[in-house]
Amino acid sequence: MSSSSEQGNQQWFERWREGRIGFHSDSVQPLLARHWPQLAVSPGARVLLPLCGKSGDIGWLARQGHGVLGVELVEEAVRGWFEAQEEALPPAASRTNFDRFDSPAQVGRAAVTFDVGNFFHLEAGLSDEIDAFYDRAALIALPPAARQRYALKLAELCRPNVEGLLISLERDERRDQGPPHVVTDDEVHQLFAPNFVLEKLEERRDERDMTDIVWRLRRRAPLSC
Repeated sequence: MSSSSEQGNQQWFERWREGRIGFHSDSVQPLLARHWPQLAVSPGARVLLPLCGKSGDIGWLARQGHGVLGVELVEEAVRGWFEAQEEALPPAASRTNFDRFDSPAQVGRAAVTFDVGNFFHLEAGLSDEIDAFYDRAALIALPPAARQRYALKLAELCRPNVEGLLISLERDERRDQGPPHVVTDDEVHQLFAPNFVLEKLEERRDERDMTDIVWRLRRRAPLSC
């Protein structure tokens, strides 16, 4: 891992340790609730959430009947999710490069699993467990140098025709002050169009002059020889 990547990871650990998590929300993202039903995702499908934090979207997806696989670098974030559910953090099950924490299915909620570690270290074989994905704050958390790698990793983890939602961000300021970072429409197409079919579903501007942009992505089938 490069020194710049290590430095970036350390910054996220510091943010969680110091409570500088203004990007976090306990409530479900309204754009998720509005657009998720448009996807061809069955109720029992397992959904991948990269860089998931302790987002309220995790529980919302689980209440829709989806098993959730959240991938998070910082264990403190995962502990926070369990505390919010008033559940004890279970013993970690070791996996290659990750610690896995499972919250079993409950009445009205499917099972939730967290893999704590670096998203880029996920094994390609994990694609057999992934039926859909949702990116609320992963792409826009990454600096420009890491975004191409992220797009390729997501493609690696998705079988053909797997669908998901991606939320990108634009703002009026000329200078990017992220994270969360500005990711323009052109960059989204550049990153994902080689491996995904893209459809823009909505743009929503908020009181901070920030615009959330919702994309529907479907993994392309590999070209036949």
